[in-house]
Amino acid sequence: MTKKSMFEKIRGAVKSTGFTVKQSAVVTLSFIISASSFLSAENPSVRTFIGRLLLFLLFFVLVILFTGRRLSLPGNRHRTEAEVILLSTLSSVFFIAVFFTGNISMFDGYMPVSIVLPTALVVMLVSISMDSRLGMVVALLFPTGALLSGAVNIEAYIMAVASGASGALSLRKARRRMDMVRAGAIIAGINVITVISIMLRQGCPAKFYPFIMFWAAINGLVSGMLVLGILPVIENALHLATTFKLIELLDTGAPVLRKMENSAPGTYSHSMMVASLAETACNEIGARALLARVGAYYHDIGKIDHPEYFVENQKLYNKHNELNPRLSATIIRSHVKLGIEKARAIGLPTDVISFIAEHHGNSLIKWFYNAALEKEGQVDREDFCYPGDPPRSRESAVVMLADVTEAATRTLEKPTVARLEKFIDELFKDKYETGQLAESALTFRDLETIKSSFVRVLVGFYHSRIEYPKLSKPEAAGGV
Repeated sequence: MTKKSMFEKIRGAVKSTGFTVKQSAVVTLSFIISASSFLSAENPSVRTFIGRLLLFLLFFVLVILFTGRRLSLPGNRHRTEAEVILLSTLSSVFFIAVFFTGNISMFDGYMPVSIVLPTALVVMLVSISMDSRLGMVVALLFPTGALLSGAVNIEAYIMAVASGASGALSLRKARRRMDMVRAGAIIAGINVITVISIMLRQGCPAKFYPFIMFWAAINGLVSGMLVLGILPVIENALHLATTFKLIELLDTGAPVLRKMENSAPGTYSHSMMVASLAETACNEIGARALLARVGAYYHDIGKIDHPEYFVENQKLYNKHNELNPRLSATIIRSHVKLGIEKARAIGLPTDVISFIAEHHGNSLIKWFYNAALEKEGQVDREDFCYPGDPPRSRESAVVMLADVTEAATRTLEKPTVARLEKFIDELFKDKYETGQLAESALTFRDLETIKSSFVRVLVGFYHSRIEYPKLSKPEAAGGV
């Protein structure tokens, strides 16, 4: 086998996991730093070092699997590069700390010093930043790896698992930052119960009970407070869409949303309606409804600077009537790029920015494309396609469907349940046939559920709404 063909095979193996070269470099660097730390330890035995090295190899293989496209986590959501960096860093810090302190004992050998290591801190950061189920995996995987490698004894293992698992479970329904303090108190209680069980099993002298229980409780309380302080730094540095960050972004008093409401009231109203549709649908298919709602709030912020070119903000006159179809398409397409730039400028999380980039995918702006064909005879189709990529998550795909549904159903006269169902079915079919849903992991069952939820919400909306006249065809095309 030639060197070139071997390189191609290695590159293909990396690409098959969905891991970029940059992500792979991050993981590899973390592994090298960690392994180097072990090499510098004082006279480590060959057996211990090999065990620890193999453990790290195993761990980072698991990282690749959990962050790759073939085995992504809930909702088929792919791990972002920021999350890979965070997970790799936390794993390295945990194993280095445990391997160098795990078997050091205190209180006459009745309790390992790892009792004061905040295992729950690592688990809580993973649970909040990524997913509570991944947090539970980490709570079980990390201590088990440390135990199998001989870095910790059974008492330290039990303590780490109990502390980590309680950290993951206590944050499953956390909605406020102060819930982390409450979680710290829960972890402290679990830690105290765990060490009492361990001390009873060991026959620990009564004189050590107060001190060990004190340190166990401090471990939990400090973990909660450290997460409270560290998380905002991680959120801003890595642009992560944690639950707490998303709840903060729900504030419609945010400057960019206030500006949208004032300068593009039609777009603002449209975005709020899209948010309601998307949130309801995501709740019913088990996707991240909170993320979808926030993504819908911000998906059209690129229209703020030139609102008059979009139909929802037009009243009596359509500005596209005086423009060349090619120029009109360029203006319509530009709101995606402008939105991404604006989102990055105000520091929106990466997951939220993806809604801006993907809510039109790379679909064709049909009306202006057909108008250009009639006028010019032959045009480049790409000049009339949106510059984004098809949605890569269920939430982003739901917002795309909600966006086109809300915009299109505004043109319906005398909407009924039957007409809405048929109209929405045609819209969904078009998105499916043009490949806009191919990477979203939505199933046909999901699409039926989404359609039903959209119909239910829209029927309730139209029930109390004054009927508006049907918009002209150019206007309808300009607003989508």
